[in-house]
Amino acid sequence: MNKNTTLYALAFAIVFLVIYALFTFLWKLLVRSVFVREENYQTEKIREFSSAISKTLDLNEILDKTISVMKELMDVGNIYICMQDAPGQPYRGVASDQPLNDLTFTMEEENPMIQWLKEHEEPIIYRDFRYTVEYKSMWESEKHRLDKTHIRYCAGLKDGECLVGVILITDASAKKRLVYDEVQLISSVTSVASIAIKNSRLYERARQEARTDEMTGLLNRKYFYEVLNEELEKNREASLALAIINVDDFKLYNQLYGVKEGDLCLQRIADIIRSSVGESGYTARYGGKEFAVLLPGYDLFSARNMVESIAKQIYVMNNRRTDMKLKAVTVSAGISAAPYAARNVKELMENEDLAVYHVKHNGKNGIQVFDMMFQNNSEGNNTRNRTHIYQEYESTIYALTAAIDAKDHYTFSHSNNVAYYATSLATTLGMNEDMIEIIRQAALLHDVGKIGIPEYILNKEGKLTDEEYEIIKGHVEASIDIIRHLPSLDYVIPAVIGHHERYDGKGYPRRIAGEDIPLTARILCVADSFDAMTSKRCYKKAFPIEVAREKLLQDAGRQFDPDLVYKFVECLDNGSITLVKAEETVDNLKEML
Repeated sequence: MNKNTTLYALAFAIVFLVIYALFTFLWKLLVRSVFVREENYQTEKIREFSSAISKTLDLNEILDKTISVMKELMDVGNIYICMQDAPGQPYRGVASDQPLNDLTFTMEEENPMIQWLKEHEEPIIYRDFRYTVEYKSMWESEKHRLDKTHIRYCAGLKDGECLVGVILITDASAKKRLVYDEVQLISSVTSVASIAIKNSRLYERARQEARTDEMTGLLNRKYFYEVLNEELEKNREASLALAIINVDDFKLYNQLYGVKEGDLCLQRIADIIRSSVGESGYTARYGGKEFAVLLPGYDLFSARNMVESIAKQIYVMNNRRTDMKLKAVTVSAGISAAPYAARNVKELMENEDLAVYHVKHNGKNGIQVFDMMFQNNSEGNNTRNRTHIYQEYESTIYALTAAIDAKDHYTFSHSNNVAYYATSLATTLGMNEDMIEIIRQAALLHDVGKIGIPEYILNKEGKLTDEEYEIIKGHVEASIDIIRHLPSLDYVIPAVIGHHERYDGKGYPRRIAGEDIPLTARILCVADSFDAMTSKRCYKKAFPIEVAREKLLQDAGRQFDPDLVYKFVECLDNGSITLVKAEETVDNLKEML
């Protein structure tokens, strides 16, 4: 009996071991065929997904592939992706697994769930999140929207430390398919997608920087030409309007208020143009102080209405400034259209240049619409060279200097003397003919503002009071106010406005120093001071040339540019610049008049 029991027990043990071994084998086979195969399948799909999105920089394609791989690997309902355009802005729906899904919802950056995703790398399991403090701090409307959507998971898409996007995954209506680890799977997919999104954003940022002007954010000139060519081809059978908006007297604006304020001015103008054009066309910074507006589908009349509105807004934009009073800004604009008046980009741009030139020529602050009649009347103007342009304003310049002579004969003769000294020095320095002519005209006009100064101050024999001296100093800005209204003579403004600045920064009106003072102004300063010292005035005798020479040398590096002083003195010593005598000045005046 004991022997049989022992045999039965041994047989049972053997059978049990065989069954256990078989069961273990079958279980391993099941795990290998189901779980491991599933894991390998997921790994292969993620590898394929990683390879696919690494070959594209298109954000929409990356998002679509991200949604696609999640749908393929997980038994879930709908998938939504929300992206943030810029820090501080809400996360807006941009992609979904179904084309008819509602993407109008947004999630604010302050949403506690968004904040949690910013601080953590792993996805949120929504049913667990409902028991957290963060969930309890959400608005009821936010809770309701997420609960109603049946959110299962929420995962972040990151660019470095920034949360640039959010993936919302809802529960499936069907029975859930067996998955190895959904949370780990989501983490793997979002990690790969985040790297691709970062690369896409870097590319888009570089692409955008290559196409836009850094200061204004508008299109740059190079890319604008690409857009212009494309739109001209698209609108062969329709109208394409182009406007060039040129800011008037922008050099003067910079000189009066500084480059920083000038940059702010351009930025404000760019904002006005951008908001006015909106989605109707393209805006670009065409040049330093020029803006281009391209309007597909616009005729000349509609384009003019828009440009007029822009010009009016620019004119009053400085009225809103409360920190400082700035002068009003005006623009000269030209408008043309294809195919009405131009067959290609070259003709369109030539028409624009001609229209803007016409406005500048006629006193600035206006809008010229180019048409064929305007072209016929202006063909001759286009062929004039720069010399002819200078000669055109010669009579205007001498009329002004003659007006000075009627009030103060010294100022008239002084201006002509300064013109001689300044142009002689400029010639010795090897400056080109254009610059020499600009210096000559600036010298003739540099004291034109003295027309508005009372004669008793101009001809006072004694020392000026502080108040009278301030009035005298105002002649610089008065000169600029006169010149800026003269057609196309703004090129002399830098020399005129800076001729009383000192090299050490103690001059007026802007107290700029060294090479911040335009070279033309530094040349005028030397010439102006030399003639003032060597001329007889009601309050002083004329200094001998030797005394004037020494005073120039003494003030080199203080009042004057030392290099210019040494060159001027060298010219005096070698006779290439000679002292102008009073009778010579009179003879010269008679010839000019």
